[in-house]
Amino acid sequence: MRRLALAMFACMATCGCGRATAGPPKLQTMPIKGTITLDGQPLAGADVTFIVGALPDTFAGRTKDDGTYELQGLSGREANLNGACKVTVSRLAKRDGSPLGPDETPADAGAVEQLPPKYSRYDATTLTATVAPTGGTFDFALTSR
Repeated sequence: MRRLALAMFACMATCGCGRATAGPPKLQTMPIKGTITLDGQPLAGADVTFIVGALPDTFAGRTKDDGTYELQGLSGREANLNGACKVTVSRLAKRDGSPLGPDETPADAGAVEQLPPKYSRYDATTLTATVAPTGGTFDFALTSR
């Protein structure tokens, strides 16, 4: 019985059972910012995502009313934001064009994409950025056509 208890303890220690969880991952602001415009006007409420590498790391932000954004990423992952990135810009809204409420999920609200696939879809985006280790400013002028 004592051997069984020791074996179970060793398994729990090895597998991580019984350890306190660290909680949700911590986000940090990245040294990447810019402005998104649509047909010459600031684009508010759009999700901007930079995707790095073949096994993608993602860094994301949301545009403010003036179209500016700042990326966030998991704490400790900033070293992975370097080099060529695919960029997507997506803006989901209700079918009538009104924005989602703070407690509404896109699926529950029947949200639809407001931007063309050449900006909003990972497999179709034409947007790219080459990020230096120190970050940078990346502005994107989008068109609705």
